[in-house]
Amino acid sequence: MNRSIYNQINSAVNAQSGKLPSDFTLEKDKREPNQLTYAPGAMDGIGIFHMSKGNPKTTAKKVVALLMKYFKTKDHKYITKIEELLTDDRTLSIVDDVLEQIKSNRGKINADSIVESALELAKNSDNAEIVKIGLALLGLFELSDYLEATAIVSILGVYDDFTLFAIVAALNWENGNNYVFEIAQNVDGWGKIHAVERLEVENEEIRQWILRKGCENGILNAYLGLVTAEKGDLISALRQDTLDSELFNGVSVIVTAMLDEGPVHGISVYEHAREALELYLKHSEKHAETIKHLSHVLEIRSWVEYSDDEKVKVDYKAAVLTGCEKVTDNPKWREKIQQSLKNRDDDFNLAVDAARQLCLDMTVEILSAVKADPPKYGWQLSQLMQKSELAEELIALCESALPLDEMASGMGDYMFPDVLRDEYNCLDFVLQQLGKYPLQGCELVKCALNSPVTRNRNMAARALAEWVEKLKKTLFEISSELHDEVARISKIEVNDTTKEHMQKLCNKVD
Repeated sequence: MNRSIYNQINSAVNAQSGKLPSDFTLEKDKREPNQLTYAPGAMDGIGIFHMSKGNPKTTAKKVVALLMKYFKTKDHKYITKIEELLTDDRTLSIVDDVLEQIKSNRGKINADSIVESALELAKNSDNAEIVKIGLALLGLFELSDYLEATAIVSILGVYDDFTLFAIVAALNWENGNNYVFEIAQNVDGWGKIHAVERLEVENEEIRQWILRKGCENGILNAYLGLVTAEKGDLISALRQDTLDSELFNGVSVIVTAMLDEGPVHGISVYEHAREALELYLKHSEKHAETIKHLSHVLEIRSWVEYSDDEKVKVDYKAAVLTGCEKVTDNPKWREKIQQSLKNRDDDFNLAVDAARQLCLDMTVEILSAVKADPPKYGWQLSQLMQKSELAEELIALCESALPLDEMASGMGDYMFPDVLRDEYNCLDFVLQQLGKYPLQGCELVKCALNSPVTRNRNMAARALAEWVEKLKKTLFEISSELHDEVARISKIEVNDTTKEHMQKLCNKVD
């Protein structure tokens, strides 16, 4: 039997922090070329926020029948049958119905047998959906004084795919909110979103944590923006005369998280929206010192500039923009941005964006970073190559810095590379502008034509089509070598759209 999920997680949890390593995963299978992968907890999280919540009744009924037999016999064959049922329906879609049916049959089942079975499934199974069923069953009973049960819930709860089930179980216990708070502090992804949503603000310690650490997560801060603003009483915090640095950092995240209303409601339904923005900007005049702080203010500025005037009254918009300008007009930002770009620190990407929004020319600093590490900073190439005086140097840099022979590994239909990801992305960014510079970067084009990444081949064909248009010549007249290469590859091209682009290039002379 494979090692149980509980043991894998328990062994990986850091004894000091109580957290799992950021790269810990239970996934074992290598991703196929075009296979999308999900972060732990993502499939359940997406199901809750973005899909219907209908329960497959038939599957739930079958699962309950098998569980009833397992409670009585402890024969694992019934669990194996449940595993087979749950290859199509996830536990999340049936769990409420399963628990309701078990509650209604409590008189026919020995409670100790259910608890014993739940502990067995949660602690010893190597199947994630069965572990979730075990956790859900633990929530049927008051087990806050049962050390084995609380330990299992606390350990499994730090893995995002199980957090929701762990906290729902704990919330049925007398002091369950304490366990939810503990788990919330030890997760960063979907698990944190579920935990903070369900965490009750029972004391000032929890409220302060929500304001300082509760919103930022590894998925999308917007999911918790309004939740933390309301639970943490954001407006009262902002009405204070001054904020300590940690609190300012925390409220910065909350305020800007509410601006993103793509996945959930945010600033538009927050009753203190205008006052919160104006007070936050006032605090920013005093406390904004880092590039990250500046990025929050610029985010507010962009939001209010592009907001619908029907939602954001004109006087409201003007007041917020004035508050933004008082922060962004400070001359200190030029030096801070420049320093961040020179040091290539963690805020490099934010500094690039801030320079763009403040119309500060940082070409020298950005170019220096690209020269130092083209794959890492290659995402800046498409912007830099718009300056024709830099194009030749940058093209030569990429031709010498990228492992072109290794990247030209042959035909494939990859949406994204499985190796040399930064290098293929760098090639992609230089190809975006290569069409403007005929006969420059031929080695890059040849590499892209032989790349297993379909987008690279498409962009190479597009660059060549731009050369044809710009020079008013056929591809054969421009370069017989490139023409022959495109003709050869078009015969083995596996993507129909790409094949059509290549054939059009060749048919102009054939």
